[in-house]
Parts: sequence; structure tokens; C-alpha cells
Amino acid sequence: MANHIKEIKQPTQVNGDSLPSEKPLPVPPERLPKCGLQGVRAGLCVGLLLISAYLGSIFLQGPLLPLAFIAPRLFRRTVDWTIASWLMFTEVRYDLSLEIAIFLTKFLMVKLMQVRVRQFGDPFNASSDGPRVSLFLLNHRTQLDWFFSWGLGVPVQKMKIILKEPLARLPGAGWAMQCGAFVFLRRQIATDQARIVKLVSYLLNVDRNCELFMFPEGTDLNPVSLARSNEFSRKNQLPFVAYTMHPRCTGFVYLARLLGQDRLSDVYDVTVAYPDQLPSPEINILVGQVPKEVHYHVNRIPAAQLPWDSTAIVEAGSTAEEQLQNRLADWLQARWLAKESLLKEYYARPIGERCFEQEVPVYSRTFHTSLTTGKFQPTFIGLANVVFWFVSLPTFAYLLYTSRFVFIYACLVQTCFLYLTFITGGVSYWAAKHLGGPLIEGPTLVRSNRISATSS
Repeated sequence: MANHIKEIKQPTQVNGDSLPSEKPLPVPPERLPKCGLQGVRAGLCVGLLLISAYLGSIFLQGPLLPLAFIAPRLFRRTVDWTIASWLMFTEVRYDLSLEIAIFLTKFLMVKLMQVRVRQFGDPFNASSDGPRVSLFLLNHRTQLDWFFSWGLGVPVQKMKIILKEPLARLPGAGWAMQCGAFVFLRRQIATDQARIVKLVSYLLNVDRNCELFMFPEGTDLNPVSLARSNEFSRKNQLPFVAYTMHPRCTGFVYLARLLGQDRLSDVYDVTVAYPDQLPSPEINILVGQVPKEVHYHVNRIPAAQLPWDSTAIVEAGSTAEEQLQNRLADWLQARWLAKESLLKEYYARPIGERCFEQEVPVYSRTFHTSLTTGKFQPTFIGLANVVFWFVSLPTFAYLLYTSRFVFIYACLVQTCFLYLTFITGGVSYWAAKHLGGPLIEGPTLVRSNRISATSS
């Protein structure tokens, strides 16, 4: 651990919550040590990820697009396989012992950066009784939180992240995420609700368990977003927070009511923390300011424990639907205040001692833990997957450069992706229309000051 790094003294809060912090906490040191080699590694990593996403979307996912018409369920399964393969290629691990594994994987995403992802709290629980949905709720400390979360292994590698629509337009990476059935929102309630209903129904209709990954705060924690959160605290007489932001409740409330206890299996309250270097602003990773570890604390809440049934006194002038919305919103806000306290306690410790309680092993198809040394060793599947990508990428690039037929094919596939992105709403939304099948009946959100205020 980088114990030599001295942190800036954090602003104090009078009586716990009466003095808001103007800066997100923890405040990174003003002068972090720079490492040129680490910056080169990070740059190579980013370049490799973008190139693999671009070529993979054209040569692996492009040929599968006709299956959306011919065999929609096969389309979903094969596309999910390509996404899983790419995520295995980028999976985070730090200390590999086999020389061949080091040779093949030292160029991978976070092996290059030398970041280790650790999971604490509860393990992930795979749902086995029919197509169900698990909902992951994550605080958004930096724009790289979701990026590092791929190191949590198989459960997260099946996730469908809820993101802002502009990310769907990124060449390569955006197209791959569309094929992966990621949910892209426009921040227009009516449009977004219809899109969520369509895509969730689509995933359940193809008999696939689904993990939805969302950031209730709506954006990453930065001075501008924290100022908005502070203003919301003032207006609603809520405690000031600085390690998180008060969550926007509309999306969570809508999803919880849409799925209900029949389709929602678990809610995972996930807290991300950076024990040493905080990658904020994110561009700093290119000068070598990369965290050595990223910690994720997981709290699994079975869906039955959400406040579906009211035992409180009925509020005058409010309907049952509005009361349910308010209970779910209050539940989410309480989880976030608990998350704030957890992070405050975490960052109060010295850098070398920062850790959550009860570390759990990460389940991975790419690596397993040696019983004798305790080190990560690659599995046959993981090793074969790495070889596949390192052979495929130069082959794709060579064919693209030397073959006119392949070049024309690539142009046609990219044109198709552009059409689907800007005209039909995205690949998975387009595929959902052709699959058909019953739609989940979406709930109608009742106008509530509590809901609308937290989603502003």
C-alpha cells in the first residue's frame, strides 16, 4: 500500500450534518506521485479495450444480427457469450503465478494497471427458480466504478448496466453494450419507462436470468453534483452527505414496482471504496495514478424484505400506490445514509488499514485460487479465452487492411449499427420488437413530492 501518501485533512461537520462539505470526500491529495511506466500501462490498457470492443462488435456480434429475426433466443444467448468472453478477457486480477499466464495476461485491462478487486460482505446468490431479476444498487464515486466491478467475476459479468443514452453512440463499445442489452435512458420519464418495460420483458421472455446494475445517484460524485445534493438536503431538512449523494428514487421505485416480488429475486446494496489512490479525475490514470486495490462491500437483501406491505398508519389524503412509492423511496434513502456512515468509517482509517469486514472469494471462470499458495491461477477456459482474443485481434486487423471484401463487410456492419442506434433505439430494443412475447404491465407512478424531489 502507498502509506507514504499524505491525505488532506477532511472538512469537519458540525453536529454531524449541519456543515456541508464543498468537496466530495475523501479529498485526494493535491500532489500524488506519478509513475510513467504505470501511465504507459494504463494507456495501453485503454487502447486495447477500445480496439477489442470495436473489432469484436464488427466481427463477432455483427454476423449475429440476422439471428434477431431468425432465432431471437439463440441471438440473445450467443451475443451474451461474446460479451462474457470479452469481460473474461478484461477481468481484474493482480498476482498470477504461471509464467505463461503472466506472458499472455500482462496486457489485460487491470493486470496492466496492477489493480486488485476485493469483495466483502455477502456473496452473490444465483437465482435458480425461473427467469428472475437481481438489482444491483451502487454508489457512483468515480466514472470508473462500473469498469472495475467486472473484477467481481461471473455474476457481475452477466449484468445489464443502466446508463445514459449518449454512451450507446460510442463506436465499438457502445454497439457492444447495445448488443449486450444494456439499458440506455434519455432522462425522459415516459420514454425511459417504456424502454425499461420493453427490455426487461425481452430478457425474461428469452428465459434469461437478468442482473440490472444501476447508480441511483444518477451521476458520479464531483463538486457540481455534490452541490446539488447539498441543496436538496437544505430544502428537505436531510443530513448533509459528502462520501455519497442523496439518491434519485424514481428509477428504483419504478423498477421495484415493475418487477414486484414475483420477478425480483434480490437487491444487492453495493458500496465501492478506494483504499489508496482515488481515480478522480479519471484522466489521472494516464499518468500512473491508479489505485492498487478497489473494494466492493456487498449487502444482499432478499426481495421479500423490501417494504411491500404497509404496517404504518395510513397517511391522510394519499393513495395506496403513493404510500408504496414513498415507502420504497424512504427505504432507498435509508440505505444510502447507512452507506454514507459505512464509507465515513472506512476512510477514517489509515490508508494501509482500510478494509471492510468479512472478505469473500470472487467466483470466476477465468481464475481459481491455489489451495497451497493462495494465489490466483488461470483456468483452462480463462487461458483459452485470452489466447482466442490475442490471436483474433491481429487477425481481424490484418483482414480489414488486406481484404476488400472484409473492408466492405465492416462498412456494412457499421452502417447497420448506426441505423439501429439512431433510428430504432438500439440493437436490443430492435431485437425485442421482433421477439414479441408478453410485456410486463408497467406501473403508473403517482405524483409525489418525495419521489419527484429526489429525482430532480
